[in-house]
Amino acid sequence: MLQNYFKLITRKLAKHRDYALLNILGLGLSIGCSILIFALIQHHTNFDTYHTKADRIMRIVMDVKTDGFFPFPGAPNPMASTLRDECAFVEKAAMVMGEDEVLISINNNKGDKDKYKEQEKFAWIQPEYFDILDLPLVQGDLKALEHPNTALITEKLALKYFGNKPALGKIIRKDNRTDLRVVGVLQDLPHNTDYKQEILASWATLKNDSISGGLGLESWGGARGGTLCFVLLKEGHAFTEMNPVMARFSKDHPHPEVKDLFTYKAKPMLGLHFDKAYGFGIDKKFLWALGMIGLFLIFTACFNFVNMATAQALTRGREVGVRKALGSTKGQLFWQFISETGLIVSISILAGILMAVLVQPYLNTWLKQDIVFDNRLYLLLGGFTLMLAVLLTFLAGFYPGLMQARFNPIISMKGMGEMPKSGTYSLRRILVTTQFGISQVLIISAAVITGQIYYAQNVDWGFRPGAIVNLQIPDQANMKTLQTQLLQIAGVKNVSLCYQAPAASSNNQTGIFYNNRPEPEQWVVNDKPIDTRYLETFDLKLATGRNLQASDTVREFLVNETFVKKLNLASPEEILNKTIQVGEFKAPIVGVVRDFHNWSLEQEISAIAFSTYAQSYYTCAVQLSPGNPAPALAQIQKTWESLYPDHYYEQSFMDEQLGEFLETETMLLRLIRIFAGIAIFIGCLGLYGLAAFMVAQKRKEVGIRKTLGASIAGILWLFGKEYMRLIVIAFVVAAPVAWWAMNAWLEDYVYRISIGVSVFALSLLSTFAIAALTVGFQSVKAALANPVKSLKSE
Repeated sequence: MLQNYFKLITRKLAKHRDYALLNILGLGLSIGCSILIFALIQHHTNFDTYHTKADRIMRIVMDVKTDGFFPFPGAPNPMASTLRDECAFVEKAAMVMGEDEVLISINNNKGDKDKYKEQEKFAWIQPEYFDILDLPLVQGDLKALEHPNTALITEKLALKYFGNKPALGKIIRKDNRTDLRVVGVLQDLPHNTDYKQEILASWATLKNDSISGGLGLESWGGARGGTLCFVLLKEGHAFTEMNPVMARFSKDHPHPEVKDLFTYKAKPMLGLHFDKAYGFGIDKKFLWALGMIGLFLIFTACFNFVNMATAQALTRGREVGVRKALGSTKGQLFWQFISETGLIVSISILAGILMAVLVQPYLNTWLKQDIVFDNRLYLLLGGFTLMLAVLLTFLAGFYPGLMQARFNPIISMKGMGEMPKSGTYSLRRILVTTQFGISQVLIISAAVITGQIYYAQNVDWGFRPGAIVNLQIPDQANMKTLQTQLLQIAGVKNVSLCYQAPAASSNNQTGIFYNNRPEPEQWVVNDKPIDTRYLETFDLKLATGRNLQASDTVREFLVNETFVKKLNLASPEEILNKTIQVGEFKAPIVGVVRDFHNWSLEQEISAIAFSTYAQSYYTCAVQLSPGNPAPALAQIQKTWESLYPDHYYEQSFMDEQLGEFLETETMLLRLIRIFAGIAIFIGCLGLYGLAAFMVAQKRKEVGIRKTLGASIAGILWLFGKEYMRLIVIAFVVAAPVAWWAMNAWLEDYVYRISIGVSVFALSLLSTFAIAALTVGFQSVKAALANPVKSLKSE
């Protein structure tokens, strides 16, 4: 029996190759995309779950009081030691001070140094860190990390730095300033962790204040964003028990000057991967959207299968009639059609898996992800695809199989497919309308995201974004020489020394006292040290007053318009010559700079204070003249390397830095465009199936109309009006859904576009065009068919 079924199925599929290939293509694409989406979701939902004590680990974060509350991921340096001393149910606590970028130098056999620029791979840690997280030691001694100037590195870095030679006992030099002895080698970190530091140096080394950047290890007066506090609770204690402890800490260990500036909070570590305020910014809504797109693709492919199967059923009337006349039961016919569906689904799943495996490396590159198809994921995918196969087989095959099994054998043997007049046609209309709706939601979403990105790329940031190259200043001793020599290069228009560019992902925020008031203002200011060329280099405009005078110390301030507005002053002129204290520096205000964006467009413009504090100049901004920049860039690199031979040269264009603000949006747009295109393509296959069904149903009607003088245009309208009605119905349903979803997404941005009528018009017209191109072939073929052949009954 089964062998007979298999022969019949393979013959059937071989005879109707177009039908089989269209279904395999549609299902294969949807399954392949769903597997990739499943892998991406699995990747993000399993971050740091491999730690055996993950369900007891928390991180201490804080809110900084401004005119509202500013969420901050870091914690003051003494937090961990104080928790160990004062909280009985804290088993372990550890501080980790990560650094964004370090230069690692290693002496080589040639008497020279190998230099490595390491991004987000270095951290100072307390030894208790290894009691909290699972970081297996391959060789060495963890206790040695209690001593200063020691470090652990991963196997990957040991191989990178020392090749096949032993790493233990070797010296690595950090930033040409601090020697660290390698006392252990760690197992390489998993790909699904947010804590990717591969060089872990001893916290004891930070007793040297020049290394810790002036932030005292026992000071509650501030924190760095990269300084994290990990806490391991004792077994049997709930996360909520930390809430009263944090409330007490906020009162007992306040900021030394502003008592209510910091409010401490304890957050479960596993939730921080999806926390945009205190964690790593992966929005769960993004994963939900991807999951919904995956379901849309699966359902769209199922709808296609149903539509094309019912259309194909008309050509199988005689086959069904003969089988019933020879004794086949409804159950046998039903399971034969289910088996056909199962074979197509199985082939489609194999094709989808192959596509997913081939596309996965490119997906990692496009999205800057690190999805790995390991044994665990293959096991999960095995269960996922098995469930998908069963679900798809019955979803896509149940209705067509049941419908064909119920054919009347007498009518079927006459070549007339008996289709129930009620329900069947309505179901197909519902399915196609749903496909149109899904396509329109994705088209509207892609249009809105494209519009927001275009707006961000072309918005007036308030400063000159192009033709500026930012260089690092490793050592302030030579920075004035660097500025002087760069200004002599042909093609260099201006050079400014500063803390950072006007817009940056990280800004130094601090409290402020205005006009000798005894209490600080209830908001923080963005402190930007700059030189006198800064305004000219970045084309920043003065609203009133004058520029800063040349100095290496803080003698006067500039502020921006938002600063003035927060003080509720009527005009910028009112603030001139008023005294402010920013941090430890007190000086008069001599000018007001027009507002510019100092964060991404998701955040409001901050109050900003500018001063000439030369010790905080870490960036050299070089404005290039119009024309070919290559010769000037080569001379800039040569000049920089001559002054800093022991450091690693790196440059970044200002417009590239601004582009990093849109990294998440660009990734989302790529996904939406790819999946929208695939969904539309799969939908086109479904339209083709429906068009084939309608042409088969109306074959004789078309023949009669043509015999009675109907024109080709009239025949095309006969088919076209059905699609137009379905498209309009789909639009009426899809437009509010898409507006709600995209409006919710745009609410994350302080500066955003509005969703206009043109977006919805584009969606509707695009869907009309897609439908016209897809069904046009079948409609034109029916309109041009010979009516004599159409009216023959035998």
